[in-house]
Amino acid sequence: MDDSELEYETIFSVIDSWEQLRRVKDYQNVAGSCLFVKLFEKCPPAKVLFGFPIDMDPQSEEVGKSKRFQTHSRYMIQMLDRALGLLGPDEELLLEILERLGKTHARIGVHPQYFPFMEEALLETLQECLGSNSFTPELEHNWKLVYAVLSGNIIKAMNGEQLVLESWAKLSKMENYEEEAGKLLFQEMFRQCPESKTLFGFPIDMDIDSDAILRSRRFKTHSKYFIEMLDRALKMVKAQEMDQHMKQLGELHAEFGVKPEFFPIMGDALFMTLKTLLEEDWNDDLKGAWGDFYGRLSSQMIAAIKASKNTKQ
Repeated sequence: MDDSELEYETIFSVIDSWEQLRRVKDYQNVAGSCLFVKLFEKCPPAKVLFGFPIDMDPQSEEVGKSKRFQTHSRYMIQMLDRALGLLGPDEELLLEILERLGKTHARIGVHPQYFPFMEEALLETLQECLGSNSFTPELEHNWKLVYAVLSGNIIKAMNGEQLVLESWAKLSKMENYEEEAGKLLFQEMFRQCPESKTLFGFPIDMDIDSDAILRSRRFKTHSKYFIEMLDRALKMVKAQEMDQHMKQLGELHAEFGVKPEFFPIMGDALFMTLKTLLEEDWNDDLKGAWGDFYGRLSSQMIAAIKASKNTKQ
């Protein structure tokens, strides 16, 4: 479901009620704190994400004065501010934001089963802040429809990101996985794109199974480094941090003569490596999730390589 399926009256009533909430003094702190206290009461495991013991009283002073709690509760209201402002005319940008939120939430350990509790907490917060006279059953119904759109897209992105994280966790438990995965990946890269061998100082016609390649320190180091790079990228929670890291890698690869057209081939080599090592766990859903992840990484690197090339011209 996307916001194009929501009727204008539904969107208008939700945005209008949100504007009423915005008129509450210090509404971000008031509504945000109320929202997460209610979430903690309904879903105690969510407290762990904030570093609180699962049995801590949500009403306690320690929770209320926590900088992490205050920051994230305000952020949640700011996120709703932005999302509601994009409902309707800016669907594409809204979906992009929700996708990023989903991927971030998957990395910090949020579970899809938390979202029904968040819906209950949000509805109760709105009723408490707006009053029963304003928060009518009809308005509550409209909020449920909008929440279904927002949370549905976030959960969809979370599920895809979780597939990637879980598959990588399984692969990383294999003995010498960095060396083995790196070797398979670059052998496949060399097979599909013989020109890429020259970046390692190998003749373009050299056999990919030759000892000269497999025993090369440069080959071993770089193939292992690529897997370590994926490791680091998968552990980065903030999208901005990941984008900056990939930009720097792109600039570095530009210096070595890596071409943008190598990246689709590297993607195919990565998928072949994952398929080989994960065996029966590899399927179309997992391939799609990895395709999204690799697309994000490679697009940042390609942009940096092209920018570097333009700068030198």
